[in-house]
Amino acid sequence: MFQKSVNREIKSNQFRHLSESFKEWLETLGYKPRSIKQINWNAQEFFAFLESQGTHSLRDFKNNQVNQYLEYLQHRPNCNKTGGLSPAYINKHITMLRLLSKYLQLTEKANILIKPQLLKTTETATYLSKTEIQTLYHAAKDENNLYNQRDAAMLDVFYGCGLRAGEGAALNLSDLLFEKNLLYVREGKGYRERYVPMSKQVKADLQEYIINQRTQLLNAKQSKAPDESVQALLLGRGGIRWSIQGMYHRLQLLKNKTNNEMLKQKSFGLHILRHSIATHLLQDGMRLENIALFLGHKSIETTQKYTHLAKEEEC
Repeated sequence: MFQKSVNREIKSNQFRHLSESFKEWLETLGYKPRSIKQINWNAQEFFAFLESQGTHSLRDFKNNQVNQYLEYLQHRPNCNKTGGLSPAYINKHITMLRLLSKYLQLTEKANILIKPQLLKTTETATYLSKTEIQTLYHAAKDENNLYNQRDAAMLDVFYGCGLRAGEGAALNLSDLLFEKNLLYVREGKGYRERYVPMSKQVKADLQEYIINQRTQLLNAKQSKAPDESVQALLLGRGGIRWSIQGMYHRLQLLKNKTNNEMLKQKSFGLHILRHSIATHLLQDGMRLENIALFLGHKSIETTQKYTHLAKEEEC
């Protein structure tokens, strides 16, 4: 699955003017037209993202929004093919942010310094503690949450089963093999398929969601829902397949509903749930080879990055 377009519509007059003046600055520096076009596209997407967060002027900008934007890019679907954005493409956005920061400083349009440490081009695996995961589940299953069963199912897919964002979004009902306590991943990374075991709690949560809230969501706007959504496991409020971006925003809402202030200050997306279950399984003594199979890693070397996290927890 991939989205057809990216939101680059800027409503703020200040951001529209800033986009144009930034473009002119790049032209003055002698950047090639093709590079200017790409950089400006990325800048427009950044400004549109800020507006979606309620920021419509530079005076309301907060440095942690850079982290939030990079997290958003990690989970934004690719417009041209299945899966997410490549590290190389995300680095182009990072280049844009560096140039924008330099432009704002040199032109004195704003005293905004985008710190270099916020723009790391390599991702370091981080994770949530078991207590923090339990806190998210508690917020998801709160009886006052209208979508408590659906939100719990989302956590089950990405934490309980360790799926990647794209893998979870692509899940269909037919991929849940309840009689075998297995979940079938059809569209894994590199087009590799695999079977993932479901715990008793994950199985119970998913069955409850399918019987109750999924049916309600599908029936709510069934006339507008495409036929493909009838097969989708995770549904948004409109009764259609839940997008990666929609699930990302829902995770932020759950985080902010918890009573854990330290958790609220952390910046993370869906992928941290996968990091967390891998780390917890390692801490519980599961062999690295089995964790690699669980996560769908092609090489066990990829799985080894979790070993230092498990050791940190022990110290």
